[in-house]
Amino acid sequence: MQTVILAGGEGTRLRPLTSDTPKPLVKILGETAIERLIKRLRACGVRSAVLCTHFRADRLEEALGTQLGGVRLKYCREETPLGTAGCVRNAWNGDDVLVLSGDGICGFDYKAIAEFHRASGADVTIVAREVDDPREYGLMTVDKDRRITGFLEKPGYDDCLTNLANTGAYVISKEVMQRIPVGEKVDFAQDVFPQLLAEGKKLFAFIDTTYWYDIGDIPSLIKCQTELLRADGRDSLILGSASVGKDTVVSAGSVIEDGAAVGLGSRIMASLISEGVSLAANADICEAVICKNVTAGEGLIMKRFSALGEGCVIGSGVTVEAGARVAPRTRIPDGAIVRTDISSGEFSSLTFADGGEVHGIFSQQEFFRFGAAAGTALGQERIVIGGGGKGFEAISLGLRSAGTGVYALFGSSFGETVFCARKLGCSHFVYSGDMTVLASSATADLLRAEERKTEQSYNRLPLNNSECTAGLIDGAAASDLYLRHLKALIPKNPRIRPFLRTEDAREAQIFSEIVSDGEGEKVTFTVASDRKTVSALTNDAVISYENLIILCCKAYFEKRKSVVLPPRAPLACDKLAEEYRSSVIRGTTGSRELTMFCCDPLELISVIASYVTERNISLAAAAAELPQIVYTKKIIEAPEGLPKIMSEGFDGAKAGSDIMLESGGARAFVRPMKSGRAVSLYIESVSVEAASEISADILRRLRRDRGTER
Repeated sequence: MQTVILAGGEGTRLRPLTSDTPKPLVKILGETAIERLIKRLRACGVRSAVLCTHFRADRLEEALGTQLGGVRLKYCREETPLGTAGCVRNAWNGDDVLVLSGDGICGFDYKAIAEFHRASGADVTIVAREVDDPREYGLMTVDKDRRITGFLEKPGYDDCLTNLANTGAYVISKEVMQRIPVGEKVDFAQDVFPQLLAEGKKLFAFIDTTYWYDIGDIPSLIKCQTELLRADGRDSLILGSASVGKDTVVSAGSVIEDGAAVGLGSRIMASLISEGVSLAANADICEAVICKNVTAGEGLIMKRFSALGEGCVIGSGVTVEAGARVAPRTRIPDGAIVRTDISSGEFSSLTFADGGEVHGIFSQQEFFRFGAAAGTALGQERIVIGGGGKGFEAISLGLRSAGTGVYALFGSSFGETVFCARKLGCSHFVYSGDMTVLASSATADLLRAEERKTEQSYNRLPLNNSECTAGLIDGAAASDLYLRHLKALIPKNPRIRPFLRTEDAREAQIFSEIVSDGEGEKVTFTVASDRKTVSALTNDAVISYENLIILCCKAYFEKRKSVVLPPRAPLACDKLAEEYRSSVIRGTTGSRELTMFCCDPLELISVIASYVTERNISLAAAAAELPQIVYTKKIIEAPEGLPKIMSEGFDGAKAGSDIMLESGGARAFVRPMKSGRAVSLYIESVSVEAASEISADILRRLRRDRGTER
């Protein structure tokens, strides 16, 4: 069996460690990743290997030579990257092939893996490992015989119902290798494996239980270093001629490499201090990385996951804030506070919550960077930006700097922004208010793939205010169209006297313009903080958002109109559609365009006012005609290992969809939230008691599985 090691990647997420150094040459406990791998291969009986190289190929080949640790080495250099499968095909000698990542830190038994492959008769064997946070990995599902049944590529927590990660180590049969075209860009995970699975070929998972670390970024490197030290029974490691000054504390998880010098009174906590580094007195380094030959004055402070590139010269009293990356050979003056990346950085606090809400950006520079990232990631020619929050102008400039034309709707409401984006033919919009939202205009949500692209783009963009290359277009005409649309929809003399409670001043203004006094019952509509859901209060009853949605559906069905609803819209809508011989389409993120009353409170209120006026009944009377269903929504704090619990503790779990449970007149829909720290629970039941009973059952399932893991 041939052994091929992939060693050509640039390691961009690990910069500045990999700015000038091939990722396989990054050191762990004083030894490079590739040296560790080759020693492991030799221990498993491997005598020769081919390395596929590209980035800094000369440096890698010079460092390793033609033999290392008793393993003969050959090289197959790529001038143009051909993907994981393409480069292996170029290096292939006609035999079955063991494919490995040159930067993985693991304890795999390659002899056992090869034997498993032969015994199972597999076309492909993928070495798999259970992981705590599956969002950053390619995942797979397997049956009881460990035959692979499906793949998930770096999903959100709401989509990953397995925690079995692809480690990037494979055994590929020669029959499969023959199928890969020579000289073409082909990837195993994205191209080859899904095609083989579709054809019914035998793909098996070898589930490893030793150790495996993917040192893809600074946090994972620190974690790997700390856990390897713990496994070796050591708190820290000071190598060779490294020196540590008086009263300096070197805490657990730290490595100080040969030739480094740390001044007196310093504190080094779970950090990597590379060879040739010189730190003056009273340095405070916490879970950070300092690359080779950095010189720093007294009182350097480095916070979590920050990094200084090779050869940097740092003045006295400098603070490097959490996550900030400084490119190699940068000079930083005395007293400076480095809050963001210098040059191209990789770490960011930018995250997305459910509904496309953006978290973790506060300054004008961050808003600009977010706009540029969104424009780059989505690649749209035009986008709408609404609201009027503090980030409005900076986001707009950022979008335009990325070449995305901007329709500006300054001061618009959320629903108005969605409406105008649709009318202007824009697939996405940004809403900048007390919250910032990036979402699809069809669903007012965002695909996880789009989130990841935006996050990665945000992390990789240079920190400079590029010149705007796209135009700014006044969207007032679309806003006028929105007002005319609502005025035509709502009756001049509605059967109800509607009032509105909202935190959005623009929404309140539009409401006052389109609603006349009316007659009949007083109804107060309250808009929730998500800007989309609404409840109503009459003299007789509180009417839930779910019942308002059902009434909107009735209004549509009576006019022979179909509706597109979110997946969790009440099931009563479907039953009504059957009665009226109409149809309900359940939209998913990124698919059909939701009916507007699902996205805009004013549209919903207008439809309700029109419906009760046409029927000449009160809203309370209209709601009383509906099935008496109790609707319950809960957010449950998630235990550790959530994907595994969702897979093993709930029958019928499917990625990308709710898990549905039925019991005693209650139907529950369970789904992990995108943060991975909580489970969203939606229940439709005949009584409060039935809802409580099924809620308790779900809690028991979660706690039982957590207890089993312990």
